[in-house]
Amino acid sequence: MKLFSRYFLPIMLILSILLTACGSTTTPTAAPQTGEQPAEQNACGKVELQYWNPFTGPDGPYMGEMVEAFNASHPDIHVTMTSQGEYYTQISTAAAADTLPDVAIIHADQVATLAFRNVLRPIDDLVAEMGLSGDDYPEAVWAAGEVAGHRYSIPLDIHPMTMFYNADLLKSAGFENPPANAEEFEAIAAALTTEETKGFDITGGFPVQQIFQQMLHQFGGTEFNEDGTQATWNSEAGVKALQWMKDMQNKYSAPNLEVDAELNAFKAGTVAMIWNGIWQTTNVTGEGVEFDGRATSVPQIGPYMAVWAGSHQFTMPVHKNIDPCKDKAAAEFIKYMVANSVTWAKAGQIPASKSVRQSAEFLAIEPQASIAKSVDYAFFPPAVPGITDAFGPLGEAVGAVMNGTATDIKAALDDAAKRANEILAQNKATYGDAPKAP
Repeated sequence: MKLFSRYFLPIMLILSILLTACGSTTTPTAAPQTGEQPAEQNACGKVELQYWNPFTGPDGPYMGEMVEAFNASHPDIHVTMTSQGEYYTQISTAAAADTLPDVAIIHADQVATLAFRNVLRPIDDLVAEMGLSGDDYPEAVWAAGEVAGHRYSIPLDIHPMTMFYNADLLKSAGFENPPANAEEFEAIAAALTTEETKGFDITGGFPVQQIFQQMLHQFGGTEFNEDGTQATWNSEAGVKALQWMKDMQNKYSAPNLEVDAELNAFKAGTVAMIWNGIWQTTNVTGEGVEFDGRATSVPQIGPYMAVWAGSHQFTMPVHKNIDPCKDKAAAEFIKYMVANSVTWAKAGQIPASKSVRQSAEFLAIEPQASIAKSVDYAFFPPAVPGITDAFGPLGEAVGAVMNGTATDIKAALDDAAKRANEILAQNKATYGDAPKAP
C-alpha cells in the first residue's frame, strides 16, 4: 500500500495536469438558477471619458445634470465633464499636445475649420452604429456636420434668432399677439414708437450682422455661393435687407445703439420688440423683467421665411492612439445625450432632434416649444474651412451702415464682399480640398 501511494498518486497528478493543459478537462460550474442568466463579460472593463464643452454660463448646470444621469445609468462608463473658458484656445493648445478630450462640443460654423486642422476626426462608422441619421434633423443643421464627404459631428441643439416682446406694451396699444409678418410688425412698431417708448430697438453691434444675414435670406439671398468660394451678400437681396434694417432703425429705434443697449432698454420696459439670440430668454422674460416679457419666433418680413441660428455639435477629437473601447463608449454617450436633450432644452436651447422636439415633455417647455417651429427655417454657413474669417468684413460693413459712418449700402456691401473673397481665396490655398492625414 505504501508502494502504491508512493508511485501511483504522483503519476495521476501528472496526468491530470497534462489533460488540463490540453483542454480535455474543465472545472464544472454551477448551473444558473431558474430564470437567472450568466453574467455578461465586459471586455473593456470600466471606461473613463473626458468631455469638454464651452458651457461656463447658466446652461452649464443643465449639461452637468445630463452627464450625471448618464453616469448613473451606465456603470461601465464614467464621463468627466470640463467646461472651458477661452474654449477654442484651449482646444488648439490640447491638439498640439495630444491631450484633447474624447468628446467635445464644437459650434457648427467651426466644425469644418477644425476638421481641416486635424483637430476633429470623421465618425461615419460610429454614427452608423449609433443608428443616427439626417432623417431626425432639419437638413441644414445635419449638413453642417458633413465635411469633404465625411461626417464629423452630430447636432445637439439649434439656437435661433428670437423675437422678444413686451406683451404689456402691445396690449396697451390694442395688440393681443406678436407680429408674424411685415405688415403686423410695422403696425406694432409704429403704434408703440412714442416720446416714451420705442417700437423696435436695433443695435449697431452684435447681433446686427446676424440680423442682416437673416434678412438677406428672407429677401432671397445668401452669404456665399454654393461651394463657399465667393461672397454673394452684395446682391439685390442684400441691399434690400440692409435698407430695411436702416429704415426700421430710422423709424422705430433709438440711433447708434452700442452692444446690449437694446437689451438694457427692453429690460427697462421702454421698448416693445427686439431681436436677439434665444440664449437671452431668461434675461429678458419671466423673472428677468418686471413686466410681461415674452419670446417667440421672428416674423417673416421678406418673401421667404428664414432664421439665423447656431448649433452646438458633438464631435470626437483626433488622438495619436485610438482606443476602440473609448470610441464605443463615446458613441453610447453621444447617442444618450441626443436622446435626452429635452433636459438641455430647459437651459434655453432647442433640441436638434425632431423626435425630441415632438415629445410631450419638450412641448410642455415654454417658450422653447413656441420658438421651435422656426428651426426648420434655420440656415448655416457652408462647411468650408475658415468660413467665419470671411464674415469679418461683413460685420464691419453692416455696423458702419447702422451706425451712420457709411451711407452707400451697395458700396459698403461690395467692399465687404471684395475683402471676403480675398480671405476665401487665401483659405482655399491654405487648407486645400480635403483634410490631410495628421
